[in-house]
Amino acid sequence: MRKKAFKGLVIIAALCTAVISSSGQMKQIGKFTAGGVEDANKLLEAYIAPWANALGTSLSGGWYNTAKVHKLGGFDITFTMNMGLVPKTDKTFDLSTLGLSPEASYSSNTAPTAAGKAQPGPTMTYDIAGTQVPLYQTPKGTGLGFIPSPMVQVGVGLIKGTEIDGRYMPGVDLGNYGSFGLWGIGLKHDLLQWLPLAEKIPALNVSIQGGYTKLSYKKDLSFQPGDVGVVPANVLTSPDISFTGQSLDLVIKSFTVNLLASVNLPVVSFYGGLGIANTKTDLGMKGYYPIPTIDDNPAHMDTFGELVVTDESVGDPDPISFMIKNNEGSPTKPRLNIGIRFKLGPITIHGDYTKANYSNITAGLGVSIR
Repeated sequence: MRKKAFKGLVIIAALCTAVISSSGQMKQIGKFTAGGVEDANKLLEAYIAPWANALGTSLSGGWYNTAKVHKLGGFDITFTMNMGLVPKTDKTFDLSTLGLSPEASYSSNTAPTAAGKAQPGPTMTYDIAGTQVPLYQTPKGTGLGFIPSPMVQVGVGLIKGTEIDGRYMPGVDLGNYGSFGLWGIGLKHDLLQWLPLAEKIPALNVSIQGGYTKLSYKKDLSFQPGDVGVVPANVLTSPDISFTGQSLDLVIKSFTVNLLASVNLPVVSFYGGLGIANTKTDLGMKGYYPIPTIDDNPAHMDTFGELVVTDESVGDPDPISFMIKNNEGSPTKPRLNIGIRFKLGPITIHGDYTKANYSNITAGLGVSIR
């Protein structure tokens, strides 16, 4: 039974990752390198940041469905599905504000982010040795303004009104959709136990909760010289430079602290929270990527004046590496959460909504024995 349940969870996770990777967006992000490393970092960060923030938000959700803390030895096992929502303002980005190189021009200022409309972005043109070369169109969006995050969580009651929570997803290989793993740890502590009058309001619970989650994701990429119009005969690189082994590596760390309150009745409970959440995303593209240039060497009779890829234009491996912090550049709103839980014997069903810069919807099913 446990193997079947775990297999079902992996299938759900695979489906969610398939949605995230739809329309070939992950494969197409390699094209950002065509205009040079500096522009590539700026463009990719603007494109991927809304998804990174939404995923970080979803990782901050699902930690609780009541403010009540387990008694010593009490426990729960809960499956949750969190859905981080991308605001409308972050479904496009303005190319003119990124500080791209003077050699860059574009057919339109507005480009879709990963969460934007499923339509191609502007054409990026670069002045290469005095020649205007249209290199690529920025990737289209997916039309999906949300990021799902499924996980299993276990909570166990400790002494002094304290509960420890853990969430875990072992490394899962999803084939063409990449691989990922997840783990997290949290604590919840009963505050009312320290107030003498608390026993007179048995249905009311107030606690403080904190949680940390880390997700790692890796996907193989394949961005070749032909993707920017360079024919095989014009790839003038050393034998030890190969465009195989490219990958996208993503690590998201999410931390949240919340003040919780709940009213727990026999069958139904109402709960809410006020807190903050911070996420940090580290993204890197590994391997060599082709950066085209115009061959200005008269000695190269076959390729002189043509678009080529050379050792010099390929550059060093691992060209892209940057960090995204949630809500960077804008005031951080507190997380306001409200939810409802039904308890039918040991079975619990809950759902809640969190309002923040990036909002989140959570639904869950579990078994709880207090």
